[in-house]
Amino acid sequence: MTSKQLNPDVVVIGSGVSGLSTAKSLKDIGYSVIVLEAASHIGGRCVTDNSIFDIPFDLGGSWLHSADINPLARIAEQKNFKLHKKNWSNTWVHSNGVNLTSEQIREYIQYIEKMWQNINNIDASKKDLSVEKLLPKSKWKGIAKNQISQMLAADPEVSSALDVFHFTNSKGDWLVENGLGAFIKHLFNDIEVVTDCPATKIDYSSNGVRVETPEGIINSKYAVLTVSTGVLANEKIKFFPELPIRKKEAINNLPIGLLNKIGFEFDLSWQEAHQGQTADYLVGERDFCSIEFGFYDSNIAVGFVGGRFAEELEIDGLGSATNFCCDALKAIFGNKIVKFINKTTETAWKSNTNSYGSYSYALPGGFEAREILAETLNDRLFFAGEATMSNSQATVHGAFLSGIKVAEKILAIDTAN
Repeated sequence: MTSKQLNPDVVVIGSGVSGLSTAKSLKDIGYSVIVLEAASHIGGRCVTDNSIFDIPFDLGGSWLHSADINPLARIAEQKNFKLHKKNWSNTWVHSNGVNLTSEQIREYIQYIEKMWQNINNIDASKKDLSVEKLLPKSKWKGIAKNQISQMLAADPEVSSALDVFHFTNSKGDWLVENGLGAFIKHLFNDIEVVTDCPATKIDYSSNGVRVETPEGIINSKYAVLTVSTGVLANEKIKFFPELPIRKKEAINNLPIGLLNKIGFEFDLSWQEAHQGQTADYLVGERDFCSIEFGFYDSNIAVGFVGGRFAEELEIDGLGSATNFCCDALKAIFGNKIVKFINKTTETAWKSNTNSYGSYSYALPGGFEAREILAETLNDRLFFAGEATMSNSQATVHGAFLSGIKVAEKILAIDTAN
């Protein structure tokens, strides 16, 4: 860092989508900004790897969810990025040794729709319950409830129903050609980031903010903290004064969940699945994965494991999640499929000490924690990130919007003064 950089108007901690969005919003209205990143790359949990397969692979965020109302989808359209808008639906379901018939799969899909309707129809004025308690009775409940961990990155019995209720959902789950991480990197290519430079201590006790890093001390008027709730809960950053009890409780009520991805590159001669088709696979009660085929109309498929099961597989070691998804593929397509698999990869987000997981979820009774986490301290320490958003949590566009909100807060304070 140069001496000029050591006294910016704002220091942003974290170069995920929320940090980059904050920095760009502030720079566009004339603030000097420095962005610090503990990792060696920008993008945080939204990063595209071009070295694994012939097709770019998103290690983290890959979807433009709720595309109808997603501002990043509008930007992608304006910039003429190629978008894959095909809907995804179950073609195959294998549950404890049995491949479901097409009629059974139709019933299963109908139950999943009813399940989410039940959760989303909870009255906002009612007591917050776990998602588990709102699942309708059915013979499909046992397998379908595993869809919860695929969406929330946490199991239904530990997830807040009101948190789901407050999420603003809309049509469209789009993929961006060449990867969402690459799109984000392009979108913020004018933002300078100091990588391999974690913030270790934030002093917000007097006028301005003092941020300590291995590369030196930064003094600024404001600081914006965009790290995950996993980083906050593990106390990777020290605060002076300590964070208020109210803020600590909010962090504890918003654990970071886990959704790991397993990538498969098939030989081009294998043509039994295509974009938009999905296979679900269950062993026991919650050993579950979903596999989605034909990413970007290519020979890439992506398996997903979430919640406690994903944690168990990650603890078991590299290759465990891949082996489980391979078992799913063999159960559905026969053992012959393994000869068509050219390459595989899997993520391990729980082991990543720059995030400790994938994205936040709220514990039952804890949905209000998002607004508390977003609260500013002493008009100079700000918080951004998907975990601070009450209606677009756990999404890339939620992180993007949180950065814009914080920039507006800073401008409002300066305007008032």
